[in-house]
Amino acid sequence: MKRYVVGVDVGGTHTKLALLDLRGRILAKDSFLTRAYKKEEIVKAISDASAGLIAKRGLKKKDILGIGIGVPGLVDFKKGLVFYFVNIPAWKDVPLKKKIEKATGLTTFVDNDVKVMALGEIAYGAGKGRSNVICMTLGTGVGGALIIDGKMRRGASLVAGEIGHIPINENGARCNCGGAGCLEAYVGREYFLDNIRRELKSGAKSLVRVMVKNRLSRIQPEIMMDAALKGDAFAKRKWEEMGTHIGSALVGVVNFINPGIIIIGGGIAEAERFIFGAIRKTIAKRAMKVQGKAVKVLKAKLGNDAGVIGAAEMVKRSLQ
Repeated sequence: MKRYVVGVDVGGTHTKLALLDLRGRILAKDSFLTRAYKKEEIVKAISDASAGLIAKRGLKKKDILGIGIGVPGLVDFKKGLVFYFVNIPAWKDVPLKKKIEKATGLTTFVDNDVKVMALGEIAYGAGKGRSNVICMTLGTGVGGALIIDGKMRRGASLVAGEIGHIPINENGARCNCGGAGCLEAYVGREYFLDNIRRELKSGAKSLVRVMVKNRLSRIQPEIMMDAALKGDAFAKRKWEEMGTHIGSALVGVVNFINPGIIIIGGGIAEAERFIFGAIRKTIAKRAMKVQGKAVKVLKAKLGNDAGVIGAAEMVKRSLQ
């Protein structure tokens, strides 16, 4: 009997769902606005959308191996407990696995979204065939996952991999996590944009100012990419600074973990041509020679489907 899996990627803006076969192929998709639902309503929204995908293909519950869900926050994978959702403040210590299983009648697994992405990338993407991999995502925040000797490493509290909260400056900027000088406080989306706006307000010259008609609140990463493509020195410098910050944090990871590859995904990773060079240069310059020579920095391959593909892979790995 053929079996299928539902993969769910809960994002800050959209929640994406897909029905996949056991070879990671997407057969049907759906999505909804995450913020359109209050905390308990999201469970029903996920349940209803999953049922819709299953029915759309003429399948029944017995055909479904399970549901996998990736969420942006700290997760106890064993219990399916979400300590908190990054973008839904009212949700804390949520037994999401139990709630979804009760609503759907299907076996469910829940994990952090970057760990889920990492499973997808080592199964079908940039990390295929590799056993020592670091994955990180660049977006609103900076997330990470560690795969060592082919296994996901979770740590004592099952939340290992928070690369975004590696301090790169003892006396640095305050971070949303409560710490100071974290990588995320330099390269997280809003921190990055706020820094750009401050420099422009202080008189920095840039095409960016013209592109947004002097309305600095309109500056977005896409505009910074466009300006850099047009040769704007300021935009290129800001991207290079980001790459150097990321590289500095990854030097410690490379020295300590000795990965074969580092896979970088997320929306900000679309600026690959402007930041990856600085990342690689910083690692090559500062990492210990043996570890530095062993590692490659690659862009994630699965794109917007990474979350749902990885969530499905989580179910397969957990049950097979």
